[in-house]
Amino acid sequence: MLNIRAVDIKDVDFIYYLRNDPEIAFWGSGKHGDTLLTRKEIEEIIINQRSTDRRRWFIIEVEDGYTEPHSIGMVTFRDFDRVARSVTIGMCLAKEYWGKGYGTQALRKFTDFLFQSYNLHRIQLDTFKGNERAIHTYKKCGFVQEGVLRQAFWTSNGYQDRVIIWAFV
Repeated sequence: MLNIRAVDIKDVDFIYYLRNDPEIAFWGSGKHGDTLLTRKEIEEIIINQRSTDRRRWFIIEVEDGYTEPHSIGMVTFRDFDRVARSVTIGMCLAKEYWGKGYGTQALRKFTDFLFQSYNLHRIQLDTFKGNERAIHTYKKCGFVQEGVLRQAFWTSNGYQDRVIIWAFV
């Protein structure tokens, strides 16, 4: 069973791993090294997110009934706009859970949670054009591509098109 829960200080080491592993960072942001965070910075983000609703991090956990729930990734939202009732979301999984359907499950569960908890009208996300695994997951979950910004995204492989605003309304 997959669950999504609020992030806690006890998650600092796991988030540090996700944010600082070069391969996870690349597929999450298209960059190597630009998304690195120290443990102290992660702690500050966790503490500070309690005082704002503009950005939130959540942990994805799997529970199999035999072992304690264990963290496999995180989902986030940012740029929460109360008036427009919209957010931009992101997701990353530990490498050993790639290609096993967890991303699809987590994205569906997270979007349901956001629509219900925040009375949203729109959830959006973006990625770079070469991130086919993510694009496939977004389509499978009902997101629709609204546009492309040509060569608007710098990656360690050079400029890429940003597949912008996959919207789920």
